[in-house]
Amino acid sequence: MKYLYGDSTEFQMHIDFLRLLNNYVETSVKTINLENAVFDLKETIMDRRRLKNSVTDEMDNFILTVENAIGGAVSRSKEQETIVKYAQKSREFLKTFIEEGKTKFTDEIFQEIAQFEKKIDEADESNRKTLETFLIYDPIPIIGKIYSIKAAEKGYSSKVQIDNDEGISCFFDIASSESSFWKGNVRARDFVKGMEIPARMKKPFLKKELVPDIVSIDDFQLGELVLSNKELEVVFRKRSDPNSERFRLKMNLKGDFSVDVHHAEENGVEISINAVPELNNELNILRLQEFGEKIVEQTNNLYPKKQRLKTITLKERDVFEENLVYDLMQKVAEIFAPTVADIKKRSPSNVELSLKSEDESGKRSEIYLRKSEVKDKLNAINEKGAKLLEILDIM
Repeated sequence: MKYLYGDSTEFQMHIDFLRLLNNYVETSVKTINLENAVFDLKETIMDRRRLKNSVTDEMDNFILTVENAIGGAVSRSKEQETIVKYAQKSREFLKTFIEEGKTKFTDEIFQEIAQFEKKIDEADESNRKTLETFLIYDPIPIIGKIYSIKAAEKGYSSKVQIDNDEGISCFFDIASSESSFWKGNVRARDFVKGMEIPARMKKPFLKKELVPDIVSIDDFQLGELVLSNKELEVVFRKRSDPNSERFRLKMNLKGDFSVDVHHAEENGVEISINAVPELNNELNILRLQEFGEKIVEQTNNLYPKKQRLKTITLKERDVFEENLVYDLMQKVAEIFAPTVADIKKRSPSNVELSLKSEDESGKRSEIYLRKSEVKDKLNAINEKGAKLLEILDIM
């Protein structure tokens, strides 16, 4: 499908941006309303904590006042020997009564707070799910991805961090078990067969000189992997046991290829192969580059399998923990604003934004989004909606 501006000039984005914009508006209204509710709940919790502290302080002051009064009455009494024991019983009774009251009141307050905190968690989870449905289709430009893959009891635990140049990072779980390649244990031979790496210097039988010991890693299992754009770090182990013999490869596939190789014996520490000239000279750089490129290719194939949004950060601050949903949606509005301006400029009508879609046969269809519809939806979140409308500059 091809898209055009309303004046039939070519639209560079290969998506229905007006549908995306409408989705953004509806997502903003829902998530910001929920976040506003969270703010109210947190303020209520603070009020309840203040009330608890105030009431318990008053109870303590009451005990002190009464005890002072009892002490004064005893000191003025002409029958001190008789009244002292009754005064002490009165003190103990009063203190027990007040302490029980404090405990009961405090428990009631904490039960209320627990219910409010549960509602906050539910609101945050609802916002997470709503933002997941919006962000999973990559509505904002991506400047980089960081994959993390680690061997699990069955298959692999896989995650991806998606970064935007405005400081937005989204963290998704990946359903690697849905990939035929990644659903079981992956071995080095699954990427490139016949991979051999020098591991150590050894002394052959009946020879004096040490020579490189070349190890085939075809059957070594992938244990963990981190891929940041074209920088790759991957560990292959002889067995699933993390203390088994292993190779750690750190590859840079940007520009001129480079690789750092570390090897560890069984239960041993990792030692740099590159630091030993005889071993470094035996590295097959072209073969290792091919190996790295195949790993990158198979890792990138996991991207469509991302499915659960774990969290979002805005300039390294957790959006859900710090209640930054409104800030996030403002940032997205800033990202969308230039495209909105281009569409508005090329839309024939002043009351709506328009695009055209063109299928493979050349048939065109009109796409509209009324400006008043956007404004009416954003009005539901009052001044915050007005701010988003101002940033988008739709009217």
